[in-house]
Amino acid sequence: MTVQLILNGLVLGATIALMAIGFTLIFGILRIVNFWHGEAYMFGGVIVYYLAASLGMPYVGALVIAIVAIGLLGWISDRLVFRRFRGNMMGGVIAGIALSLGFQNMMWFVYGPRPRAVPSVITGNVEILGVSVSAERLLVVAISIAIILLLAWVIRNTKLGKAMRAVQQDSEAALTMGINVNGICGLTFGIATGLAALAGGLVAPLYSVTPIMGVGPLLLAFIVVILGGLGSVMGAFVASIIIGLQQSFTSAYWGGEYAVAVSFGLAIVVLIIRPTGLFGHD
Repeated sequence: MTVQLILNGLVLGATIALMAIGFTLIFGILRIVNFWHGEAYMFGGVIVYYLAASLGMPYVGALVIAIVAIGLLGWISDRLVFRRFRGNMMGGVIAGIALSLGFQNMMWFVYGPRPRAVPSVITGNVEILGVSVSAERLLVVAISIAIILLLAWVIRNTKLGKAMRAVQQDSEAALTMGINVNGICGLTFGIATGLAALAGGLVAPLYSVTPIMGVGPLLLAFIVVILGGLGSVMGAFVASIIIGLQQSFTSAYWGGEYAVAVSFGLAIVVLIIRPTGLFGHD
């Protein structure tokens, strides 16, 4: 039972991490809280459903198209909307909520309220420590961790990553050094929303696809970035695993209705003890 709960928590934590890392990247570099991030997750699931389940396209191809399409949508939203609100927290929040409501209502009209299912990508189970675990869930964890490690390597070791860190630390100084700040911000927004679409596409075969499927993950991602520290990629990853495990065990022993409340309780305790989060900078 314990092993099963841990594995379930790792699956949830890995997908939340894709959401939360994108969420915290946008805040760290653009100083904007992107409240339509949950809709990027939802769009990922919807695109995979239409391409893979309805049109019969291979799942991997559908997932790649979802990532690229929603990454492009994120870049466009930065260029047309959020570029005007960099550093303006309240303006960015209002713009994000407006886009979130607009995208949700559009999908209610186009997609409808009925939950849809995406066929399983792989079947069968794998035995780990005497517990039979769905191979599909293990695949989700493996892909999520691989993408997160790749992103961490890019941010730490590449010219693009160094430019992103420079803009995060001081955008005006980065501009004087010849860095294209607008370009870096737009690319960051695209990467972040692409990660959210990847998360939605990965869990589409595990759960139902609906127009509001991004609401819960967005809420958990928000809690995660508070725990880990706004702007910290490593903090987002560690906090995602913590929240994933907490959600799994709380749901099993107390009931699912208490899981989110306990997550908020953890966030409040961390904010009291360390207002900048576990990995945030004072």
